[in-house]
Amino acid sequence: MKLSLPTLLAFLVALPALPSLAQEETGDRDKAFYRVEVIVFTHAGGENDAWPLEQTADYADNLDPAWQAFARRQKLDRAEDGNDSASSDLESALSVVDTIASLESGEQTVTEALLYPEPWLALETLSEPMEQARARLERSGAYRTHAWLAWHQPLGDGARPQSVRIHDDQLIDVDWVTLSVTGQLMRDGALVRNVTELAPAFHYRLDGFIRLRQRQFMHADITFDWRAPATVGPAPFSFPNTDADLEVHRLDQSRTIRPDRFEYFDSQWLGLLLRVTPYGPEPSEEEPAAIDEEPESP
Repeated sequence: MKLSLPTLLAFLVALPALPSLAQEETGDRDKAFYRVEVIVFTHAGGENDAWPLEQTADYADNLDPAWQAFARRQKLDRAEDGNDSASSDLESALSVVDTIASLESGEQTVTEALLYPEPWLALETLSEPMEQARARLERSGAYRTHAWLAWHQPLGDGARPQSVRIHDDQLIDVDWVTLSVTGQLMRDGALVRNVTELAPAFHYRLDGFIRLRQRQFMHADITFDWRAPATVGPAPFSFPNTDADLEVHRLDQSRTIRPDRFEYFDSQWLGLLLRVTPYGPEPSEEEPAAIDEEPESP
């Protein structure tokens, strides 16, 4: 998270109470910061070997960068309108407290707090290589892209693996909070125990998650479902039966990956393109980035 000037001043005032920076940085030497980008698509002529399931997987509890970015934009819009100044000041103060707490616990380094962008927020654009790859997929006619997402995140031995949710915009179901006869809040038959569970849980046609892990090598675990109403009748005369259970095609794979290259996960119906690149803080105006010299001609 890049801190604003008032927040940074408050943060610096609190620094003397923190452990020494040398100790803190040494403890997290194995943790790095990355930009992660994902494109999910289907094969235009692929075979969807979907199977009816009585109960589809629920991915609503996974971290959703797209939703977090939307909530952040709403807060910023209210602050710019001047209707939420008190709330904005409170959020800034709480942000400082959270940052200091994460530094004390070792979950975040000073470098991350001051120089790195806020993790787990959806970015507005893909990088140039991934945007070019997306354009080639769409122009080919052999693929149909359905979702893409980019975000920043820490990764390493000192970082707990986090499952990141990725989905399209086609809603298939919504779980609302209801009030039981005894006055208890319920959702999908379970008791609501946390304030975060009050929001409705959305389920999408394309839904799933990706989780990056770092030990000796970097690993990617991906699980994605393509959901459609079950069909009735023999092909090619079958038609969707909206009253039946959903048919689900699942792409579920896990393997070692390498940064700075395209990684391809594939099935007969679903495909996923992944690119993980190390993130470096942007150079300051006082210290411009060095310009590579042109190679000498042979």
